[in-house]
Amino acid sequence: FIYYATYLSEKIGYARYITIFRHLEAHPEHRFHPIFKWFKEWCNDEFSHGEAFALLMKTDPKLTQSFTNKLWIKFFLTAVYSTMWVRDHARPEFHKALGVDMSWYGQSVFRKTSEISKQVFPFTLDIDSPRWEKGLNRMNAAFIAMDRAKRRGGIAGRLGKIAAGARAAMAFAALYTIPVVPNEVPENVRLEPAY
Repeated sequence: FIYYATYLSEKIGYARYITIFRHLEAHPEHRFHPIFKWFKEWCNDEFSHGEAFALLMKTDPKLTQSFTNKLWIKFFLTAVYSTMWVRDHARPEFHKALGVDMSWYGQSVFRKTSEISKQVFPFTLDIDSPRWEKGLNRMNAAFIAMDRAKRRGGIAGRLGKIAAGARAAMAFAALYTIPVVPNEVPENVRLEPAY
């Protein structure tokens, strides 16, 4: 689990930073802080850290090929992608300042992360499924309702949190049941950033 979570954290971090970096290269008028000039170096660090975990997973094929581990890989991919979607949609002003549409940004990051993860995972999530973005938006709506209920407090707030939590769980289950896109894992692990 540590391998899956850390690998995906590093690779999705790379995809997030490089997407912002490339966007700001094309639109420097949105570079509202000098820190964005160093995103490329951060990208490369994230990519390299993920490669170490890719190599570890490649040394033991059952980590990615057994039926049970495939279920866990799908769980971690779905959890990492949906968490990113919800967190990013909670910060609309940041994305507005960058000049990016949050849905475009999310899908761009998922596409890059999926392409990279083909080096070790035997499938990718079907992020082009018509159910995908709808499910992510349901998940986001459930978390917004949960936050509102938490602020309300009292019994009504607790009941609202439970109801919203159930909607979030159903949205996650709907995302998890989208069929995957199979992938032939290559023999060699790519050691250079692809984007």
